[in-house]
Amino acid sequence: MNSLKGYLLIATRELLDPNFARTVTLMLEHSEDGALGVVLNRPTDATIADLSDQIFEEPIDWEKPLHIGGPVQGPLMMIHTVEDLSNKEVCPGIYNTIEADKVKDLLQLKTEPSLIIANYAGWGPGQLESEFDVESWLTLPATTEHIFWTGAKDLWDVVVNTVSARKLSEFLGLRELPPDPSLN
Repeated sequence: MNSLKGYLLIATRELLDPNFARTVTLMLEHSEDGALGVVLNRPTDATIADLSDQIFEEPIDWEKPLHIGGPVQGPLMMIHTVEDLSNKEVCPGIYNTIEADKVKDLLQLKTEPSLIIANYAGWGPGQLESEFDVESWLTLPATTEHIFWTGAKDLWDVVVNTVSARKLSEFLGLRELPPDPSLN
């Protein structure tokens, strides 16, 4: 089994489950024991400033949006680039923190780039693999640009087009692909 830790899990057009339709999920863990990830493209209207009194019992003045990482209830976490305040490396230079004191420190520092995430997506042993059998997901190695997406286009559209372009390139045996193959 090849681990998908550090990869993007991209919902196919056929995946209609409302929890995952058109989602891009960063895989934090993937082994024979199961898988865990966070949805990257589900920001909310709530900010950490709105919620910090409830979570930390003190205000944090930062209008950074909170993302919903999946349907499974879990701790507030951050994806970021500060190794000293991390719990685990997700992929080179990208870290995950769930320890409350470290999350609070990252928030007070207004760490960028970062994502503030509540909840997560989880799969039991073999569950994710069976979803691949029915072609529910595409995969792509995660990049910093995709994880901390700020582009005008929808992240799901961008990564689906990237996967499609890679598949076309492989099929045609091309060594290099133009930046936007649709312009050819």
